[in-house]
Amino acid sequence: MKKYIITGKNSQETAASMLNKPQNRREITEPLAKAFGANFIEFLYLNHPDFDFLCIVMAKNDEDMAAVSNLIYASGAFNVFNWYRAFEAEEWKNIYELASNNMASYITAKQKAKEE
Repeated sequence: MKKYIITGKNSQETAASMLNKPQNRREITEPLAKAFGANFIEFLYLNHPDFDFLCIVMAKNDEDMAAVSNLIYASGAFNVFNWYRAFEAEEWKNIYELASNNMASYITAKQKAKEE
């Protein structure tokens, strides 16, 4: 399972719906997460100017995250809805080790231009 961060900005329609009938959206959306084999780790609402929702999810792969994100965004519930892969510190170190081990095979455009 991989870790993902989701951020979103609720639409005006969602805000109005919540005023008319307050809801625990985590409980309501839990079956959707399970349908994609995902689990909520955190499900938070924030007072941030750019997004008011943040969720940490464990999911199988990027394709599942893209599919569920497209489904949610298409619903109109959010004006903005983004997802990002999150890496633990050890995973990030391993990524840089892989890059470091293969650094000699990369030639920048500037280096290539100087060769000709």
